[in-house]
Amino acid sequence: MYRLLVTLALSAAAAACGREPSPIALDRFRGAPIVLISIDTLRADHLAAYGYRAGSTPVIDRLASHGIVFDEAYSHCPLTLPSHASLLTGRLPPNHGVRDNIGYTIAPDEQTLALRLKAAGYATGGAVSSFVLRHQTGIGRGFDFFDDAMAVTGTGESLSETQRDGRLTVDALASWVDAQGTRPVFAFLHLYEPHAPYSPPASHAMAQPYDGEIAYADELVGRFLDRLTARGLLDRAIVVLVSDHGEGLGDHGEAEHGLLLYRESLRVPFIVRLPGSARGGTRIGSPVGLIDVAPTLLALAGVTPEQSSGLDGESLAGPMASGRAPDRSVYSETMYPRLHFGWSDLASVVDGRYHYIRAPRPELYDMAADAAEHHDLARTKASTAASLAAWITRTTGGTAFVVPSATDDAARERLRALGYATSSPPAAASAESLADPKDKIATYETLRKVQRLAADGRDREVVAELERVLESEPSMLDGWELAAKSLLKIGRTKDAIDAFGKVLALEPSKPETHLALARIFAIERQPARARAHAELAVRRDPAAAYEILAQLMLDAGRPADATAFARRSIGVERSRYMSHFILGVVAQREGRCPDAIAAFRQAIEAKRTEPHAVVRNLHAGLADCLARTNQAAEAEREFRAELAAVPWSPEGRVGLATLYRSQGRDEDARTVLAGVVTSLPRPTADAYWTVVRTFTILGDAPASRQWASKARAAFPDDRRFR
Repeated sequence: MYRLLVTLALSAAAAACGREPSPIALDRFRGAPIVLISIDTLRADHLAAYGYRAGSTPVIDRLASHGIVFDEAYSHCPLTLPSHASLLTGRLPPNHGVRDNIGYTIAPDEQTLALRLKAAGYATGGAVSSFVLRHQTGIGRGFDFFDDAMAVTGTGESLSETQRDGRLTVDALASWVDAQGTRPVFAFLHLYEPHAPYSPPASHAMAQPYDGEIAYADELVGRFLDRLTARGLLDRAIVVLVSDHGEGLGDHGEAEHGLLLYRESLRVPFIVRLPGSARGGTRIGSPVGLIDVAPTLLALAGVTPEQSSGLDGESLAGPMASGRAPDRSVYSETMYPRLHFGWSDLASVVDGRYHYIRAPRPELYDMAADAAEHHDLARTKASTAASLAAWITRTTGGTAFVVPSATDDAARERLRALGYATSSPPAAASAESLADPKDKIATYETLRKVQRLAADGRDREVVAELERVLESEPSMLDGWELAAKSLLKIGRTKDAIDAFGKVLALEPSKPETHLALARIFAIERQPARARAHAELAVRRDPAAAYEILAQLMLDAGRPADATAFARRSIGVERSRYMSHFILGVVAQREGRCPDAIAAFRQAIEAKRTEPHAVVRNLHAGLADCLARTNQAAEAEREFRAELAAVPWSPEGRVGLATLYRSQGRDEDARTVLAGVVTSLPRPTADAYWTVVRTFTILGDAPASRQWASKARAAFPDDRRFR
């Protein structure tokens, strides 16, 4: 049996007395509970454990005092998904292939930390607080339990800011841990605080809202650790606390993160607390990376080398014993400026005291003498810069820029046939031939300002601002996408379609754009164009694309095709509530009430993750089938649920009125049915006609005549009421 033996000092006092520290076999931690906590967007230098004095983080401070602190830990990408992909696979972005928050997924053959620990006998559970880390990205692969439930609104880049309160994430994961038996557990907790926008609870308000969010995250960590303590797990657990990346906070002009690769965006906390606080108080100053977390945990858990092969990172178990890590070079990158704005991508390496950034104008900083990175030494230390540039080339294997999905020539041809102007696939340009992101920081921050205007619903201002920006930045994909959404909201549909066309000229296979256009053309009653765009989205977002195709088939009166597409959508992603709804509608129309009831209930359950979304006829469809199968009490509850969500719902009001009439509750039926008209701010002739016609069908002649009279007065020219 493979045994990992590493000596640890029992105490500093023993060493001070000149005695050799007693060896501790780290394999004693085999099977220990493992807790990995990732606090999103947390700069190391905003924690007291790293010298900060303005914040409030007593829980993390205590964890650091009882643990091993890596002073120079670095992220490999200042974006949530690529960084967590490195954290959980132990591999660099060029190797695991995830280069941005949008458009990439972890490949099915990647071995995640959860998969490796599961194979070693661990129960694996995770809970995340950001839509960016939803299970569809592959980040949840290997977890027996993975909670990513959160309300989602919007599409595209705005999804990056979709989050839930970390309190809910803590409760979800802690409840899972509580339910585990004697199996060793691996628990992964992701908190999105302190990601922007910074809005800490009033109880954690501070001079800097960013620090207030960190203080709240600290409280949440404490809450989770308290739950572990209550189960008797904490003292025998291996606890690791990290962040995926830092935050600019304006230090080099960038308010947030993703665009630049300076130290404030890359340096992160990395704290390890071993069972019994072994080796507590140790600090290690050599550079390490997030890719080292997975191999370290696997080694501490006693996982064999065969089970932990293929990693770019290295185990830090030995350095934790000695207090020293070997010299390491740490690679980082950002493709964000290239993918979203057409500017140069960046790569960097931290090597000892130096940090080199590969850019159209390369930069070199001596972090020991210039921690804030304000004095570029690239020219004065040209040989050092050249050496580190060569290291990056070797490390990436000369990997060329990779778009989110390989450019599809067939997609370009189809877009041309649809009337869109498309460009030829961009050549593999070198970084030197593109704009340097640091020269574009003012433009970038203008776009961030415009995004805030859009979030506030000030769409006319958004359009006005972007007209100026896009004139000088025609390759700014995010700008065109934002403009298209705002144009659509202010009723300029044709201009919105043109703006979405600009997005497709830059990225022909972008699924969010095709899906948006499919919805627009469906509303515009152009089903052929709607279907064409949905089909173009299938390769990169099959679940959503199949769902739209199912809706189009339902509208076209093709129930068999609608059913087939809805089932394909659910086959990719079981949580597609609209696909379940479509199956329910088809079954309801065909008189298959048991099947319809099951499908509607699955849709209602799946929709719990989006409580603010409104689906007309969801509860009414279920209620109708319940009523038809003599389940009147349940039917009434569902009809009322429909009216709570959609007060003017004709399906809900007609169905409930019909139910009441069948029970002899005529006055209740009249009151409910009248709401088809009275619940609308501006009642339409169709609403009046629904009331008149329904009363006639129900055999309530007096009510029918009364409403026909009201309809004639409101719409004297409508022949239906004569």
